[in-house]
Amino acid sequence: MVFGCRLCAARRGSGGAPVWAYRPQWRRLCARHGRWLLEVGEGHPVEFVDAGDLVMELIRVQRQWDRVERIGQAADAAPREVFGLARAVVCGWWGREEFWERERAWGPRLEQLVAATRGWCPDPAGWGVEQWRLLVRDVVMFPEVVAVAQALVDPRMQQLAAENRAGALMRGRGSGERFAAALGKRLGREWLVELEGDGDGGPLASWAHAVVREQRRPAGSLAQQGRYGLWWVHTAHRPVEVGMGLRRLTSPLSTGPGARGGSGAAGHGEPAAQGGWRAALRVPRRAGQGRGLEQRHAQLFAEGLEQARLHVERFGHLAVAHTDGRVQEGFDLGRWLANRRADAASLTMEQAEQLRRLDAWWNPPWPVDWQRAWYRARAHVHEQGPVHGGDNLTGLPRWLQRWLRHQITHYEQLHEGQQVLPAELGLTAGEVERFHAWPGRRRPTADGLTVARAYAARHGHLAVSRPVIVDGFALGTWLSNQAQRQRSLGRPTRLGHHLTALDAWWNPPWPVAWQRMWWACRYHLTGLPDGLEWWAAAPNGEHAAAWLREQCARRPLLQPRQQSLVDELLSLVGEVPVWQPRISDAAWRTLSAVLPAPSHTGGRPRSERQILEAIVHIACTAQAWTRLPSALGPFQACRRRFLRWRDDGTLKRICRAVLPEQDAIWQQQLAAYIDLSA
Repeated sequence: MVFGCRLCAARRGSGGAPVWAYRPQWRRLCARHGRWLLEVGEGHPVEFVDAGDLVMELIRVQRQWDRVERIGQAADAAPREVFGLARAVVCGWWGREEFWERERAWGPRLEQLVAATRGWCPDPAGWGVEQWRLLVRDVVMFPEVVAVAQALVDPRMQQLAAENRAGALMRGRGSGERFAAALGKRLGREWLVELEGDGDGGPLASWAHAVVREQRRPAGSLAQQGRYGLWWVHTAHRPVEVGMGLRRLTSPLSTGPGARGGSGAAGHGEPAAQGGWRAALRVPRRAGQGRGLEQRHAQLFAEGLEQARLHVERFGHLAVAHTDGRVQEGFDLGRWLANRRADAASLTMEQAEQLRRLDAWWNPPWPVDWQRAWYRARAHVHEQGPVHGGDNLTGLPRWLQRWLRHQITHYEQLHEGQQVLPAELGLTAGEVERFHAWPGRRRPTADGLTVARAYAARHGHLAVSRPVIVDGFALGTWLSNQAQRQRSLGRPTRLGHHLTALDAWWNPPWPVAWQRMWWACRYHLTGLPDGLEWWAAAPNGEHAAAWLREQCARRPLLQPRQQSLVDELLSLVGEVPVWQPRISDAAWRTLSAVLPAPSHTGGRPRSERQILEAIVHIACTAQAWTRLPSALGPFQACRRRFLRWRDDGTLKRICRAVLPEQDAIWQQQLAAYIDLSA
């Protein structure tokens, strides 16, 4: 609860009486009157801080916070938690003398806010530099708090922090330079890397550890909450609030040089010579050596190390899955090791060496699940002998075959250390090449889905015939096997759902060739969409029109869903296409002299122009003779005449004849069909 703005309340008829309002820490600014409202019950009479000339900057920063809040909510982060962590980070800088030695913006802001507020509220009894400094701290830091919060919710900054922390054990301490440099660049304080680059404690380091734990969390599991959550602020890192700080300043334990502000230049908040603020908040420390917590941590580590040693004696490794707190009784070794991996940068050199002696790969730079699978494969190799890729991995257990095929397929993407470990199993780079050269090798399902996705993106469908091979992958056979498996199960498979998302008709209850012709006819009617291209041996427009005309004729014989697909094409074309003659009258006058004299065998005489139209129709549409339109007569007589004219050279003379320009198209297609049929 904060003091309300009395001027705003007076406009609503409060009569100038004190009012209170419920506002979060990022909604304390009264933009109308330029006041930063303070919390009630802090032990001081000051109700607000006069923002003065900083009002416009604070308004801009408050609008910037709205964007940060939307990004955080999209990532399931509460605004209160994000703001609290960012405020703890900036308050940590506020209390560091080395930060003030380089800071240039906070000193002038501090002087301006204190001077403007003192014009409204005289100094309370006993107040000096440190009290005013503590009172206006949140106003001075607000732009930096919002900037830090924006960096913390940025996925790129989270990935950068995780990479720094994940490699801390291999590179040693000081692994946060890249993250600190990026954060300093965002804040306009490039020198921040000198303060945070080698720091192993503080809220930023704890947040980086939490990011690593979050990325190592198994897929599908719930995000950690509470003290193991991403936005948890440890008690030691939480900033001192104004009320508690004022009580400490008035406590006898805080007396001494600089504990209470005096009068004169120091009382008016004289800045340091380099732009910082000289006064510092003194927090009393308890007497004694203060090593009790450190000794307790060492004791807990020794207990966990003993459990790890027992596990290594039994199983031979420390690749233990993160149990996520599911262990009810006994020692939770999986969770203990997961915490040690996340806090690897905070381990001493002796502790890290003790874990390394137990298992050299206790904290690998790749997923622990992969390392656990490798140990399982190594145990099999020790019993059965090394593996090799020349026999397509036959004879191995199914789980081992799948794992090894995945490593072989993605061998180039493996880490350098990961490539060394499969070599201990016998799977060297040479064996990987032998496996790829094996003619009958099986490919992982993920590869088939990748090739299918690329084919659908290129051609717009998955109506692929069995002989189709794409980039060395038998896509047609693979899709046919997946369709057969789904039909045998009688339900959509998990892979079938992915293929259906690519093409709803990838597994039709009718022949795939029919579905492929439907796609071709649709593309000829609507035009090929942008980004798509025709597949190999795609039918031309005349072939598609003849196919649609045939489907309309045999529509009662089609399945209901086939009929709806045909109706969809008819809605695009507008009417049922009918057969149209291709040979013009001028061309027929020329060709009638080229044709041989009709032979009289006693049968029914046929129109030679009708027969030639039938031959040209088959050549242009590439259809089978059995699908000849009824208007062109029986297909048997037309096919016999085609074979006779092809053998005696009549068709070649027709192709070489000089015809009108409109007949040149079917003339070229007829010549190509003659060569193909020969």
